[in-house]
Amino acid sequence: MAQALLRLCCYIIRDDFGPIIEEVAKVLLQKGRLPLVYISKFSKKSVSKTRECLFVLIQHNLVYWTETREGSRNSIHYSIDQNEVLARVNFGIYIKYANEWVRHRGADEITYYMLLNGKGTFNGFIEDRNISKRTNKYKELKMTFKKIVERRYLTPVRITDSKSAQDKASEAEQRELAKVTNFIPTKKQMAEVKAKLAAVTDDDSVATGSKRKINFDSIERPTKQQKGDDPIDENQYYRVNYEKFNAKSRNRQIVEFVKAQINQSASIIAKVVLDIVDDEKPNDVESYAISAQRIIRSVPIEKTDLFNQQMQSARRGVTREILIKQYLDYLVEYDDILRKKDENMGGMYIIRYNEICESLKKEIFEDVIMEKYGFKGVRIVRLLYEKSKLDEKAIVNIDESFRSSPKAYRINERGFVQIQEVPRSADRAPSRTFYLWDIDYKKCYDVLLNNYHQTLANIHQVRFDYESGASKTPRKERKRRCITTIE
Repeated sequence: MAQALLRLCCYIIRDDFGPIIEEVAKVLLQKGRLPLVYISKFSKKSVSKTRECLFVLIQHNLVYWTETREGSRNSIHYSIDQNEVLARVNFGIYIKYANEWVRHRGADEITYYMLLNGKGTFNGFIEDRNISKRTNKYKELKMTFKKIVERRYLTPVRITDSKSAQDKASEAEQRELAKVTNFIPTKKQMAEVKAKLAAVTDDDSVATGSKRKINFDSIERPTKQQKGDDPIDENQYYRVNYEKFNAKSRNRQIVEFVKAQINQSASIIAKVVLDIVDDEKPNDVESYAISAQRIIRSVPIEKTDLFNQQMQSARRGVTREILIKQYLDYLVEYDDILRKKDENMGGMYIIRYNEICESLKKEIFEDVIMEKYGFKGVRIVRLLYEKSKLDEKAIVNIDESFRSSPKAYRINERGFVQIQEVPRSADRAPSRTFYLWDIDYKKCYDVLLNNYHQTLANIHQVRFDYESGASKTPRKERKRRCITTIE
């Protein structure tokens, strides 16, 4: 694990749980999977104190445990998930936009309770708020809780959730191999088992926390229920589904990107399309196909005034349907925001999430370059990205501003641009060597992400220093600590 990422994870845990639990979590972040005795030894805490810290981390979904067979006895190993730790940075965003994304009042209160406790039940939430079951607020919150569960913002907690994804995959692989052979499996058998496990989709028989099976495909078209039918188990434990909230946050950034790059009308249509495919898995590479007629019907009525104004300024004969189709075609042409699949039902459109996310990352990177190195820096970066490996002479022939600009060397110092040496002789003399300039955006994203982690860690460190009375340190020392590494 990178040093900046390790510092950030430790500071996040200290901020939420205190320094004692931070020391236990730091051992797991540095050493990996360990039994209780070794965690206690490395953290220099008693076994009972270490066990209590692990209970807190397990309750908040940060630590996984699994029981393994070692000789004649069973041993329990613990491991920590750094992605769960980093997800805590976005908790404020989840609570802020919960009502907007779930489209029901009280969603922010339920989300806050679940994030505060790690896991919880609906009865526990009602008791924590001291709400009587005879009031209207109880009925409203119960309906909100039902909507949150149906739309997968909360997921039920199962016994198998105590195991990490790596342990689950390993156990599933062992079970499949036991069905194939009792001896050492061959390479072909291993490949077949891995292909079979990779093709397995989510099991619908897994408990969802409901007294009856919830049909997720008909969430927006609810059927009439029988009187007294209550699909939500109030004593079932739930936790917040980070992937769902992250997907909604991603969709919000896509809408803002479309609004900044095109206009508000295009962002309205993009938001409608993203809301239609909202019930999919958040990690899908692309969405299912959506017809143009369905998109036109789904555009809210209150948004039509904007289209009416544009139709009045357009030529005669342009209807609202034609205008929306023109925007859909433009979204297909512009940066692959949408992709047209076929011409059925006026056109079928899909969303390529990976391509849109690449455009978002590229825009963020170029914004950073613009802020730090100006327009010349952006020109150099784009030139190297389009032309690939070039020497300094070729770059000067294409862009004369490179001759008098030291910005390329400053960009290289930050790790964004790489230089490859191509010697013309065996002695590798510098005078007889080509120096090819190149840029890899994926490596640049990693550099930005590492700088982001280091900056957040420095901000936490400065705050902890001030809270612990470090403000008495000399002013020059405090200023040095406040300097972030994003420069």
